[in-house]
Amino acid sequence: MNERHTTFPSAPEAFFLVLCVWALGYLMAYALYDARHWLGMDDLYSLGTIATVLTNGIIFTALLQWKNLGYRELFNASPSASAATVTLVVPLVLLATPLYLLVMGGVEDLLQTVFPMNASLQEEFNLMGEMRLPQIVAACVLAPVVEEMLFRGIVLRSFLQQYERRYAIIGSAVVFGFAHGNMYQFVGATCFGIVAGWLYERTRSLIPCIALHAAVNTGITFWPDSGAASASVPGVATWILVALPALPACYALRRFLATPAR
Repeated sequence: MNERHTTFPSAPEAFFLVLCVWALGYLMAYALYDARHWLGMDDLYSLGTIATVLTNGIIFTALLQWKNLGYRELFNASPSASAATVTLVVPLVLLATPLYLLVMGGVEDLLQTVFPMNASLQEEFNLMGEMRLPQIVAACVLAPVVEEMLFRGIVLRSFLQQYERRYAIIGSAVVFGFAHGNMYQFVGATCFGIVAGWLYERTRSLIPCIALHAAVNTGITFWPDSGAASASVPGVATWILVALPALPACYALRRFLATPAR
């Protein structure tokens, strides 16, 4: 396929796109409201999770048609983004993910210490550990796929056509953080967006990004007291056990992905 509108969205257009996602998400949430008991969604957080996944899916599907992109081109934007790349990169990404979760947990604890979370937002974060199967599937399986297709496959792909690489990655990460709608998730999602953006820029494949996103969301969902202010501080033994496989994996990733994919 011959891709059209290769420089859409620009940075301002990407932020406007997020506003459109929010608006459509609210409409989707209202549409699902009457079906919440049948779907097993008794809380607004679960309702919002499903609505967000559906909204992102609708938006990126429309954008694929408008940009004349197929799924193959979207998932692997470069001839070098092959099965071999995925086979080598994905296991290293998964080995490094627990260390990423520990580091970001420390960042979140520091952020909450400086800027204490209000009760309603804290309750919403606590609900992450109480989700039922439909919401777990949405958060840990569907959301990583549709969000990576939209924010790396569409937004970052376009930014890399317009801006210098580092600004494209950081800019798309800020857009991804902004899409999460609160200060605490903004910081975490922006940091995640930088890591996922670097992976995409180096491999030009969405597969490693989706694997990282799914692993992070699963860790946040099932990690004991994840997102809670009362979460226990990991001990030295935990850091050592996590770092032993993670640090060599990070080093191998850095060496293997030393140059961007073409």
